[in-house]
Amino acid sequence: MSETPSPRPVLTARPFPPLLLPALFSGAAGAIAFDVAQRLEGFSPTIPEFMGQAIVQRGGYPTGLETVIGWGVHLGVSFAYAAIFAVAAWALFGSMERKKRWIAAGVLAAALGAATTMITAPAIATTISLLSGNGLPDRLPGLNTGWGWPGWNHLLFFGIAWLGTVVLLDRD
Repeated sequence: MSETPSPRPVLTARPFPPLLLPALFSGAAGAIAFDVAQRLEGFSPTIPEFMGQAIVQRGGYPTGLETVIGWGVHLGVSFAYAAIFAVAAWALFGSMERKKRWIAAGVLAAALGAATTMITAPAIATTISLLSGNGLPDRLPGLNTGWGWPGWNHLLFFGIAWLGTVVLLDRD
């Protein structure tokens, strides 16, 4: 009588961790850091203020909703970015040894920081137009191909996402 062979074990460095709460906390922390950094640099209005004002004005919404709308959009984008980063980092690099995983996820964070910096202007224009009830804009601003404060701020955000969804979850 022959025995049935055991199934082959799946070899991973670590199981895929639960990411919802870390992504939410990292997204919120990154959104706040993003706004604080803009204030420290003297940006006025900040991105949440600018978007809230533009959406209320162009959409004909009641005055006084600028802060709620602006921060709602800012937090929504931040949660989405943090969640996308976390899932991608763990899906792509979860089976790597810890040091390599951290480095690879850090490179991914930097790449996403650069990519989101490039699409900032068209993304903001599209978001404002859609949430104002005006549909997609007829023309979009060009990509931001320069580097400066927006780039550093996006790197700060994705650095926080990296810390909160990779490094803090990858402890023994």
